Amino acid sequence: MRPALVVQTPQLARKVFSSEYDNFQDRHLYCHESDPMGSLNIFTVKNPLWKMLRYRLSPMFTSHRLRKITELMNANATELVKKVQRDFVEKKKHVNLKEIFSMYTSDTVAYSVFGIRVSALSDQDSPLWHITNHMVKWTFYRGLEITFIFFLPALGALMRLKLFSKAANDYIKQLYWKIVKDRQNHIKYDDSDLVNHLLKIKEQLELPPEADEDYADNILLAQVAVFILGSIETSSSVLSYSLHELAYHPDEQEKLYSELNNAFLSSEKDYLNYNELLQVDYLTACIHETMRKFPLLPLIDRLCGQTCVLEDGLKIEKGVPVLVNVVAIHNNEKYYPEPEKWKPERFMTGNKQDNREFTFLPFGDGPRFCIGKRYGMMQVRAALSQLIYNYKIEPVVPYKVKPDPHSVILAPQDGLSVKFVPRRTEK
Repeated sequence: MRPALVVQTPQLARKVFSSEYDNFQDRHLYCHESDPMGSLNIFTVKNPLWKMLRYRLSPMFTSHRLRKITELMNANATELVKKVQRDFVEKKKHVNLKEIFSMYTSDTVAYSVFGIRVSALSDQDSPLWHITNHMVKWTFYRGLEITFIFFLPALGALMRLKLFSKAANDYIKQLYWKIVKDRQNHIKYDDSDLVNHLLKIKEQLELPPEADEDYADNILLAQVAVFILGSIETSSSVLSYSLHELAYHPDEQEKLYSELNNAFLSSEKDYLNYNELLQVDYLTACIHETMRKFPLLPLIDRLCGQTCVLEDGLKIEKGVPVLVNVVAIHNNEKYYPEPEKWKPERFMTGNKQDNREFTFLPFGDGPRFCIGKRYGMMQVRAALSQLIYNYKIEPVVPYKVKPDPHSVILAPQDGLSVKFVPRRTEK
């Protein structure tokens, strides 16, 4: 029964995310101590714990670490190309883009989180794909549960709902503690993964006085869970929408192929490294335009922490939820003429990292912008670069995409599908 403010202009979005950040530090969504994995992760947690976690986790996303992870992303993208050839070209199976891209991102996350080298794309038994396959399939009940958590937090608290399903909670705990025990027994894992980083910072966590003995471990588990879901669900959707749009835009696809072909010729390798991927500007433009047209989080929530005046005549009381309407800003003709059309050229001017004066907000903005932004972008670049270099993409489903009605983020219903046509005879 509480009023809420919906913000639909970049000027007000700037104030909520950045210039007035001190008044809008926390999210509005429900998080409760009965759901530690859902309430203590960096996406949901409130200040001051959020600020401490952000500071401790930021070293996981440095350029140095990202360069190393990009090598693995490229290796997994190569397996993705092979799977496409094996299953969808030679066997002529129907491809579910969301599913194969979830496999690709799952393989990368298995290593970057747990230090496990395994390939669901190569039909290996992947311990992470076992649970992520479940996590990225949304049912009516899970969709309703997440809706309550985001938009009816009081009801979510009353019902003690959980951000992650019980199966996901149980399996992630089981896998996490197995990896921790293995490391205590000196079984070799990569020392740059998230679990290793979390174990190192465990003793540095600044915990509240009332914290029990499990609180620190619950914080670590929460970061593992949100990183798994966030990196798999978002990147797989962006990749699916991107291929769908490229299939229906052959001229833009050929322009992208031409730029990639030149980059591969210069590279003299079967993949592009971190720096080379960043230099293919049209690739970044295609991804950005896809995220403009299909913002995965159509609304980004904040909670007014103290009464303030957002602009003349607009007073916001403490405790009022504020929702930044990203989909409205991304579809405003003032900033994006013919917003229903997919035009990568929109993003060929200006800084590639620019939020375009707060008219481009797929990752949020301000101090609380998505910490995995660069990781997610590089994961998408690696897969798209190899797929477009090796295959011509043709459409097989209607252009208008229906969203999954149960998904917590914007995702395509039925996963989307395309036809892969090899560009060269030898793979």
